[in-house]
Amino acid sequence: MKKTFFLKWFVLLAAFFSVCVFAADVGVAQPGQQVLQPPSTYPSSPDDIQQKVQRLQQLLAQSQAQSQAQTPNQGQAQLIPLPQPTQNRAAVTGISPLPPTSLPGMQNLPPQIQSVADNRGLPVVQQQPQAATGVNQGIQESLEANASGGAEQSDMYDQAFNKVVTQLLPMSTDQIGRLKEAFNDAQRAAAAPVGVPPKPTSSSVLVDLAPQATPPVIRLQAGYITSMVFLDSTGQPWPIAAYSLGDPTAFNIQWDRKGNTLLVQSVTFYKRTNLAVILKGLNTPVMITLLPGQEAVDYRVDLRVPGLGPNAMYAQSSLPGGASPVLLDVLNGVPPRDSKTLKVSGGDCQAWYVNKTLYLRTNLDVISPAWRSIMTSIDGMHAYELQPAPVILVLEHGKDKTITLTLEGWE
Repeated sequence: MKKTFFLKWFVLLAAFFSVCVFAADVGVAQPGQQVLQPPSTYPSSPDDIQQKVQRLQQLLAQSQAQSQAQTPNQGQAQLIPLPQPTQNRAAVTGISPLPPTSLPGMQNLPPQIQSVADNRGLPVVQQQPQAATGVNQGIQESLEANASGGAEQSDMYDQAFNKVVTQLLPMSTDQIGRLKEAFNDAQRAAAAPVGVPPKPTSSSVLVDLAPQATPPVIRLQAGYITSMVFLDSTGQPWPIAAYSLGDPTAFNIQWDRKGNTLLVQSVTFYKRTNLAVILKGLNTPVMITLLPGQEAVDYRVDLRVPGLGPNAMYAQSSLPGGASPVLLDVLNGVPPRDSKTLKVSGGDCQAWYVNKTLYLRTNLDVISPAWRSIMTSIDGMHAYELQPAPVILVLEHGKDKTITLTLEGWE
């Protein structure tokens, strides 16, 4: 009895849960559809419960039938049989499959995948190597970008270097060469003297201390130095005691305060003045005119003063004669007027014959025949005046070596 009671209550609870589930599935009633109403009262006996359960089952069956009539396919899955591996796809779908090799990317499929695609009749989508291709393409683009970036950076460095070079050296090599040539020409033009450059000369001058005599003239030039050497009648140095310059601002004079040489330089081009030189033991000063701006410039002038200086030397115990202009010309290498040049062999000597007189210019000491007059320069050169003779005996620099000079061309 108890078992039957519990069983009926269990059936009742199951029916109640079924009703709840049905209400959840059905939801809002469609037009013409009966809506289940919950029981107003709970069953009081097992027979009532059983009747109500049967009623609920009938209502549930009717509701399912109406739902299937309205939407026969709603809530049911359409099962379509899949074709077998050997079945043709066109028989199922009605679509003719494309040849596997006609699709993009199907030509390079591995043999295993290509065979499966051919057997199934399905277009197998190739595993596109977009990722790998994209990676390779990205690497290639990165390399190209780096290369282009390196080229652009190199071009930028070259442009910066060229800009610095242009700023520091804006002129080309040809322009620099032309500029240097123009600068050189300008410097040459600025340094060149006006007119013809002066001619350098060296000479000997006889000083005349007579009151009416004209003082010797020394030709100077700005930028050139002239040496004035003072000698006595024997050709020996005559030391200087003092000197005085007329315009010290126009000339520059150097002297060692013990010798017989003055170094004179003109500061201006045309300003002239005079110079007074006092020699040791000589009461009369030697007056000299300084004249710049001439066509020739005296590099060296030997001023031969008449008289015997402190260093005078006597030759063959004979007194020196008066100063001869002709002998002075011979000493300077100037032939006497209307003279005939003779040929000399045996030594370094020059000879001229005129008016039955023989003139020799040599640095050798003549010992035979006896000479009439002699004039010596500071450099050791001698000028002799003697009787005509075809053979001359000389000593070389005062040594005991006799040299015979043969003169030819008398006629």
